[in-house]
Amino acid sequence: VVGIAAAYALFSPKGPVATPVQTETLAQQTLRGTVEASGNVQSTDSVYVYAEVSAPIKSVPVKVGDKVTAGQLLAKLDETDLHNNLQQKQIALRTGTQSSQQRIQIAEKSYQDAKNNLDQGLNTQINAAQDQVTNTQRTLSKAIDDRDVNQARVDQEMKNQLVSANAALDTAKSAYERASKEYNDAKKEFKDRLKDLKDELKDLKNSNADKDRIDAKQKEIDDFEEENGITNENTGFKSLKVLRQAQEDAQLAYNNAQKSLNAASIDAKNASTDKMKNYVKAVEDAQLSYDSAVRSLEAAQTAANQSINSAKDAVNSEKIAANTESLQADIRTLNDNLKKCTVTAPTSGTVTAVYAEENATANGLMFTIENTQGLQVKVKVKEYDLTSVKEGMKAIVTADATGSVEYEGIVQKIAPAAIGAGSSKSTAAAATTTNNNVEFEAEVLIQTPNTPLRIGMTAKAKIITQERSSVLAVPYDALTTNEKGQTIVYTPQKQSDNTYQAVAIPVSTGVETDLAIEITGEGLTSGMPVITDAKSMSPGMLITVTNGASALADAVSGASGEAS
Repeated sequence: VVGIAAAYALFSPKGPVATPVQTETLAQQTLRGTVEASGNVQSTDSVYVYAEVSAPIKSVPVKVGDKVTAGQLLAKLDETDLHNNLQQKQIALRTGTQSSQQRIQIAEKSYQDAKNNLDQGLNTQINAAQDQVTNTQRTLSKAIDDRDVNQARVDQEMKNQLVSANAALDTAKSAYERASKEYNDAKKEFKDRLKDLKDELKDLKNSNADKDRIDAKQKEIDDFEEENGITNENTGFKSLKVLRQAQEDAQLAYNNAQKSLNAASIDAKNASTDKMKNYVKAVEDAQLSYDSAVRSLEAAQTAANQSINSAKDAVNSEKIAANTESLQADIRTLNDNLKKCTVTAPTSGTVTAVYAEENATANGLMFTIENTQGLQVKVKVKEYDLTSVKEGMKAIVTADATGSVEYEGIVQKIAPAAIGAGSSKSTAAAATTTNNNVEFEAEVLIQTPNTPLRIGMTAKAKIITQERSSVLAVPYDALTTNEKGQTIVYTPQKQSDNTYQAVAIPVSTGVETDLAIEITGEGLTSGMPVITDAKSMSPGMLITVTNGASALADAVSGASGEAS
């Protein structure tokens, strides 16, 4: 054990072991944040020439790649059928027929005769219907008068029958009210006297009067109640019993009078209804006849008006048949179509597609003319990049066919909706996409003149979202954070014993690219070495630099006084 300990003490290294690191020298550079998108080269101005007349194609004097000017002949169509049709229309217009005018005159006379008969009251159907309305109205008026006169007579008879019954009811009511009053007044007088006697007895008891006086007063009360009916109103007190019975008899008489009046009223109403039945029926029948006559008159008037309208329509039909406006419009259309048989270029440019063939029938798209000098790249931008891309941003364009040659561009337009989101169905499909494949079209205008780019080439555009020049930048791995949460970089600092330690420098970050990030901070200088693997470092760690030892010594000696 002692030997092993001695050997370990003899051969073990003295002090901490230095960690090997790689460094990168800070230098001013230009940083660009870009969004890369791909697409195809297109023309900024594309014109599609369609056939406006369906006719055989006689000649096509242009081919793909030809440069044309506005108004230059692209195709000539066969005009034979159009010419023949035009001549037939012109002959029909010149000749015309007198029969059309004769038919118009006959129709106008029929219309005027029917209108005059109606205006002058000569229509026999309407006149007969009007007479029937007058007669039935007169009958209805007489039936109503008869009903009203007899209703008044019957009402008076019924009233007379009820007079005696109403008088008997009034008499019975008055008798009942008098009996009730007499009874109520007597009952009140009895109760008041009894109350006075009881109050006197109470006063005697409260005054401690002698028993004889109290007994005498009690006997007086008993005698009064016994004499006048005690407390039961139906016994004793003869006057109350008589009055009570008189009230009940009067009430019974009043009730019987009310029943007699009701019975008399029902009998009178039944008699009135029986007597008026025939008069009411006569009015109802007369009303039905009158309503039927009115409907017949309205039907006759409607028929007459329809006859006039039919005659007027016949006049208009004959005029339309004789009208040459439609024929003249056909002639104008044929003349226009003859002009369209000569197909010319609507604008100057290069013919990039020819769909017209000689002897075939012109139909649909015939030619495509594009401006090959004005080019753009229509690219697809990913959804997650869209917030960074704005119209007006610069772009660098490259094409597979031209290698690494770069062309200047600018974002001219960004589509408001995702690709394929033109309908509600596709929009719903796009909304449920979970694989981040949603893309938006953008147009990048190529600003470099006279490029070798051609329409249809595959191209890429790097859209510059931000750009900074003359900045210091480091790889992402050169950044880490300290215990305070600050972003830092490490630089090697030479010590007095010629060893190196890792020194932390707080920094702020700026523009980011795919490979580097801008940093700023006190103590940073161009040419300063920065350790590229910051996450493995700690302040004061002993290190050894494995790349560029002499250059490092010069850089560290120049920066050792500034870094902390």
